[in-house]
Amino acid sequence: MARLDIARARELWAEVYEIERSNVAMCTLGQLDARMGRWADAMVELSQCVDQMPAPRTKRERSLYEQRHADLARARRRVGEVVLVPPPGVVGMLVNGRGVKHGSRVYVAPGQHEVKAVGEDGQVARTSVMVEAGESKPVPLTFDKPAPAPEDRAQAPKGAPGPRTPAPAAPKAPHPGAARPGPDFRIVATGAMASAGLLVTGAVFLQSAQGYEQESTAAGYHAQTMSKLDPAFQPDYNEIIDTAASGKLMSLLGTSSLIVGAAAGVATLMYVWLPNDTQIRVATHGAEVRVRW
Repeated sequence: MARLDIARARELWAEVYEIERSNVAMCTLGQLDARMGRWADAMVELSQCVDQMPAPRTKRERSLYEQRHADLARARRRVGEVVLVPPPGVVGMLVNGRGVKHGSRVYVAPGQHEVKAVGEDGQVARTSVMVEAGESKPVPLTFDKPAPAPEDRAQAPKGAPGPRTPAPAAPKAPHPGAARPGPDFRIVATGAMASAGLLVTGAVFLQSAQGYEQESTAAGYHAQTMSKLDPAFQPDYNEIIDTAASGKLMSLLGTSSLIVGAAAGVATLMYVWLPNDTQIRVATHGAEVRVRW
């Protein structure tokens, strides 16, 4: 302070106050904030300083007592006062985004300030207030949707039904004579195309299998006979055996394609012919499977 390094002196006295929360440190912080032009902070600190000062007993104590009151009066002329009037059920209030920690009276610099309150049920109240130096202005806050009063909750008898909420409307049953919606054309077209494709594929596979079988049957006897006369014909005989195996594979694929294609066709026809509310139930060992469309 002797070097007029007020900012550093303020930091040191803040550390002193953290170590020992004495009224001497609080009064000194108020004086330093006033010298730095931080009038809102100085007003809070000097108010606490004056409230906790004991009655003077000596001449020096009286001089200090009068000086602190003069400092408080000077700070009061430099700031405005916002008196918050919170709504019921408030859990937090903010002025310019800073939480209020000193009750409902907040000292602010002259100008416009934003005030916000938050309720216990998530309600929010916002307002803007213009305050001049030395002015004290009340700021009432109101939630858009006020929370229920605590006494109303306490007076409610146990087991009493709460506010009724409308039950969801049950879907209306179709009239017996009303026309039911027809089958979906996309499903019918897809089923028909899949069935036709599988049937055609199965027929092609079976036709190829028949050709393999005829080829292996016609050449098999000749190759078997010649291989007995001349061992050089043994590879030809083995190749004919492979051809027969390919024919069996083609026959298996063709049969499978025909079965799947027929099943797809039957399912498509059932979808078209059966009504929309038909249920097909298959019960096995106590378990029931329902298919409905």
